Amino acid sequence: MLKRILLSLCFLPLLMVAQHNKNEKCKDKNRGIDQLPCTIAYRYGTDIIPDEDAAIKYIDILINKRELLNPERAKPYQISLIADNKIWRIIVKNYNCRNCNIYININKNTGEVLNFYRSED
Repeated sequence: MLKRILLSLCFLPLLMVAQHNKNEKCKDKNRGIDQLPCTIAYRYGTDIIPDEDAAIKYIDILINKRELLNPERAKPYQISLIADNKIWRIIVKNYNCRNCNIYININKNTGEVLNFYRSED
């Protein structure tokens, strides 16, 4: 009987602390096209896209593959790091439309394209 009481006194606080973070839900299912995911994957010790030159080459391939624009005419890109330097944010000026931009967010570590959308500003 004494063992059960001691076990319950020891494990009850642990169970309460362990269940504390379960109430926070990630809303990736309802995430908008321009929002970043709740969790950003970090799998490799070295970043796949470590610098701006690699990001520019990667964007050239993406734009050319999707046949949106000619990469040489769309340059220069606006490149910045967001989310604690984990994500490359690239803004490509669309030369076919005066106020149109293409926004691309890429995970720096995995090379995953998180967002790819066009917006008229």
